[in-house]
Amino acid sequence: MEEEPNSGTLEGTTEPTVVDAGRVFVDTGQNFPVQKNAAAKVIGILVMIYYVVGTGLSFLGLVALSFLDEEMIAAGAEPLPATLLFALVIIGLIPAIIGCIGGWKMYNYEKMGIWLVLGSLGIGWILSIVNGALTSDYGGTGDAGIDAAFNGICGIFCIAICGVIVAIPLMLADGGME
Repeated sequence: MEEEPNSGTLEGTTEPTVVDAGRVFVDTGQNFPVQKNAAAKVIGILVMIYYVVGTGLSFLGLVALSFLDEEMIAAGAEPLPATLLFALVIIGLIPAIIGCIGGWKMYNYEKMGIWLVLGSLGIGWILSIVNGALTSDYGGTGDAGIDAAFNGICGIFCIAICGVIVAIPLMLADGGME
């Protein structure tokens, strides 16, 4: 047996390999369609309604502020600056927009919507603490730290309850979330 001088090369023809699409290595069993739970749709709709109504009431508060300024001056109280309230309402649009997008995604059975809504609840909680600190002289105790602490402590219970309600589709076994 003699070696050929080009022993480092392969010679021959290649044949295309045909893969059978029905053949699998592990029997996965029968595929059953997952019935999607209506809880995600209902909670998604409620989340969108909550954020739309809350934002509408915030803008209504801007209109009411113009009527209350004269009353507050007559009572000897310092009125809330309109620019501060306007800035707080505009900044409050951030969690509202995120929450509405999350509610829409929950309505469409997307799991990302739950996380967006939970994130918007957290952002709203932080903004309520900042709001309490900034407006404490106008309707709170007068001490920014105490008002921020009240908003933070009371708000954490609201966030916990709302978070559990929003997470209901996650708690359901095979709720159909994608």
